[in-house]
Amino acid sequence: AQKVLEVRHGVGIFVAEAESSSEHIGPSVMQSFSGYNGTFMDFLELRMAFEVHAAGLAASRRSWAQEEAIPKSHKGFEAHLGDDDRLDQLDFEFHAAIARATNNSAFMEFFDLMGARLLPQPALRHQIYPSLVTTEYLNQTVNEHQKICEMIGNQDAEGARTAMHAHLARSHERYRGLT
Repeated sequence: AQKVLEVRHGVGIFVAEAESSSEHIGPSVMQSFSGYNGTFMDFLELRMAFEVHAAGLAASRRSWAQEEAIPKSHKGFEAHLGDDDRLDQLDFEFHAAIARATNNSAFMEFFDLMGARLLPQPALRHQIYPSLVTTEYLNQTVNEHQKICEMIGNQDAEGARTAMHAHLARSHERYRGLT
């Protein structure tokens, strides 16, 4: 009745994912992050540290439902490569699924709080960045997401960290071109 458990026919019963909410985060924490005026590159470096570690944790801690959610979000991204209006959100969902798969409440809370700053939007809009968001760039992103999915699915923590690092390092180079 409290929606703590989620029944999946033919699969099993799982603890339901908590709805993301910042109500339980103290106002001082919210204010400290919302008032931060660091540079764009500062956030990219924070993203690298956070998401590389999150990928490794996800590989070793993910549940079956979370293992299913990560490639599902990847396939959604891949299916909408030509949809500028949805691509940023689908990329965000892929990275959020990995943060949830850490099964670390601090990682999930941090991503809920800082995700929009860590994954700048719009970033994948061909209409805005035609020389940077090319078909080749998007196809490479799909390949990198696929590699991350495979490593997490194989429970290869080091491989997941390496794949996420390679993905984000290429993104950081691209973002440097935007700033």
